[in-house]
Amino acid sequence: MILSGVVLAVLLGWLRGGKVARLADLKLRGLVWVAAAAVVRLGLDILARRGYSLPWLMIVAYCFVLYVLFLNIRLPGIKLFAAGTLLNFLVIAANGGAMPVSATAIKEAGLSSTPAGTHILLAETARLPFLADIIPLRPPYFPLPQVISIGDILVILGIFLFIQYKMLQDKEPAAAAAGEEE
Repeated sequence: MILSGVVLAVLLGWLRGGKVARLADLKLRGLVWVAAAAVVRLGLDILARRGYSLPWLMIVAYCFVLYVLFLNIRLPGIKLFAAGTLLNFLVIAANGGAMPVSATAIKEAGLSSTPAGTHILLAETARLPFLADIIPLRPPYFPLPQVISIGDILVILGIFLFIQYKMLQDKEPAAAAAGEEE
């Protein structure tokens, strides 16, 4: 879902006259912690494929990402991104480091596999089930079938707003200055 949101944001930003090249200069603080979180996630995926389960590492990865979001909270879209990340973090932490996924939503999305690795099936004993992956997305409404959470939606909205801001940030003052000269 994140990739689709990024592609849509870039396309819309470009159609609005924004510059894709402006995305190369993100000026985000603490990016090394995002890299650390990515390494932890990659390690978790590799370990899960080999039969090892270290769900607490997911909590560590989320802490790294939340720290970076906190450092950049004043940028447009980052508050929504942080809110979504925090909601996902809460449900994952409350459920031992794994994101619960609704079996009903998996079926409604047209998926057949059960969750593995960093996801578990949503059970009656799950904590904060309303924050779990319970929203099914399927074609023709969405290109790839998947199940998402409320937090995922906020993350995508935050990323979308941030990309719009970055792509259009130099355009807005120029348009305002042109309007003042008339």
